[in-house]
Amino acid sequence: MSDEYTLTVDMATVDSLGRNLYSNAAAVLSEFVANAWDADANNVSIDYKPDEGSGSITITDDGCGMDTDTLNSRFLTVGYQKRKREGDESFRFHRKYMGRKGIGKLSAFSLADIMQVESKREGAEARGFTIDVARLDEAIKSSDPNERQYHPAPISRDGLTLNDCEHGTKIVLTSLRRKRIGLTLEALRRRIARRFDVLDLADKSEEEGAFRIVINGKPVTYEDRGDLQRLEHIWYLGNFSPSKEQQNSIKAEHHRVEDVSFDGHPGWKLSGWIGTVRRPSDRAFSDDTESMKNIIVMARKRPIQEGLLDHLDFNRNFASYVTGQVQADFLDDSQQDDIATSDRQRLVESDERVKAFNEKMKDIFNRASDEWSRARSDANTKKLMADIPEVAAWVDSLTEGLRKPARDLIDRVSRINGIPEADRRSLYQSSIMAFTRLVQRDDIEKLYRVGELSTEQLLAILTSYKDYENMEYAQVVRTRLEVIDKLESMLKANELENATRDFVSDNPWLLDPAWERATRNAEKEKAFRTIGEEEYKLDFSSDSESNSRVDIKYLTAPDRETIVEFKRYGRDIKIEEIREQVWRYAEAMTRILEKDDARTDRAEGRKNASGIDERVNVLIIVRRVLDNRGKPMSPGAANAQVEMFRAKFLYFSDMLAQSRERYQEFVKGVSQKDYAGEAIQAIESSGSAGNAENI
Repeated sequence: MSDEYTLTVDMATVDSLGRNLYSNAAAVLSEFVANAWDADANNVSIDYKPDEGSGSITITDDGCGMDTDTLNSRFLTVGYQKRKREGDESFRFHRKYMGRKGIGKLSAFSLADIMQVESKREGAEARGFTIDVARLDEAIKSSDPNERQYHPAPISRDGLTLNDCEHGTKIVLTSLRRKRIGLTLEALRRRIARRFDVLDLADKSEEEGAFRIVINGKPVTYEDRGDLQRLEHIWYLGNFSPSKEQQNSIKAEHHRVEDVSFDGHPGWKLSGWIGTVRRPSDRAFSDDTESMKNIIVMARKRPIQEGLLDHLDFNRNFASYVTGQVQADFLDDSQQDDIATSDRQRLVESDERVKAFNEKMKDIFNRASDEWSRARSDANTKKLMADIPEVAAWVDSLTEGLRKPARDLIDRVSRINGIPEADRRSLYQSSIMAFTRLVQRDDIEKLYRVGELSTEQLLAILTSYKDYENMEYAQVVRTRLEVIDKLESMLKANELENATRDFVSDNPWLLDPAWERATRNAEKEKAFRTIGEEEYKLDFSSDSESNSRVDIKYLTAPDRETIVEFKRYGRDIKIEEIREQVWRYAEAMTRILEKDDARTDRAEGRKNASGIDERVNVLIIVRRVLDNRGKPMSPGAANAQVEMFRAKFLYFSDMLAQSRERYQEFVKGVSQKDYAGEAIQAIESSGSAGNAENI
């Protein structure tokens, strides 16, 4: 075997820095593209034919080339430190060298077991050799240390193909390792395009330093990246401006991050861009396992770190939509330590530059995330208003003071990310229901705090309005108005006490707007003895009030008992009469609770000065209350006589007036047009055309 070429390397080095370090063809071919750049090539061509015949991959460039001495001293020297030996930039075009470690050539062995290298310098003859990994392994395993050097087989003059060229290098990979060459041609083009920030040099003249990457005869362009076209928003970092070709691919809304400097380090700057897609699935490619989630950090126009998000403590929803390409040349400064791992996938996390870079990028992501949320909210709301004009009509129909909180609530739903369109439509409907209901209940101040709610809190609230009383919104409110009218007619007809009681019992919101279906254990015409037995599992038969009957008893909240006593509308009630009855009822309910506390070994409830348990409330429904002389009492004076028993009067007239006032806004609108109902129905009708995917 000829000793013209010599490779000295341990097989463990070949494995760790070659066969086992690179997992796919794009990563390997990127090393040879970088070599072509460093060699001042104008063109580098890749013939990717893994499935033709026995399969081969050929990389050809028109760079400065190498002679025998250079092939030995540089290419065949593992760990050749180009920047220390040759300086920081190339001779002809003064390109910043991409290579640094001198191990890229070993990457070929992750794809192939045979590598043929051919090169020619200007004015010299072509030279070349073949490395066969099997023979390399045999030589290294030799027991004689002097024989552990491997001498690649020279290529005969007749076998050389570059003699007719002025200069350049050609690499041919054969005996391919099938598990590493599964990339489709389109996926390979995409990965190469995303790993080099040199595509804008393709249109320059060769004298100006043009650099073109060609795969299977077709130039690689920004169009091959496949990411710029998918962006909905893009943030330019610092003074970065996209090239003309990039601009042709970008249809996204533009933003700019001005602050890309680092305190105390004036030479450290960021450039490039980050962007977001409309849906998380838009970051995936159907023909490739690598997605746009892989944010690449570039230094000297090639990757120095991949998967940026994996190295940041950043958990916002923005992370599910963002992609990008960030330029940070200070991370590959020849005057400082090399902090890139051998595969250029990661950086040394403990380095000061990496720490500062990660913090700056996290800050940029946070600011962009806030801006993105606002922008998406505006866009979603505008789309809603344009697609469903009934929603805009509903907002316009509100009084001036209510339009802003209504719009804010819609915007808040628009800002929720990562939910299917169908769910967002449902939340829009719930928002309109919730808004109108809060207005009716005079809880409008809650609407002004919507911006303070987390997404989880907002979803919990709006979901509770999703199927409000299992009826369409407009019908619900109309039914309520009919209930109010019905009660008024019953009172005017002076119907029997029991009939009025039953009617109000079925519509507890007449007594308190907070009492919807949440009121539990509504009991009508029950004796205290029965209440004790059925609800508390107590024997209350010996109590003096065991046979006294209450009109209605509600459990309106945990451990909160409310007794409602009705008096016929046409009946005048004297204060002493009702005062004694209320006192007896409150004390009886207190005794039941005392027994239940003892039975369940629970701490006894607190009592007021009159000995009434604070869990007891008594509500007396009357037309009016008379004093002992038969004179009508004012509500304040009447309530003062029963408040020590935790009781209060509710007048029929007030109950009607408050209920009507609660629905006043709707009553005004319903006589003209049911804007809210039409908006909800229009959103429902739009559902059949919606996209079910998360956005």
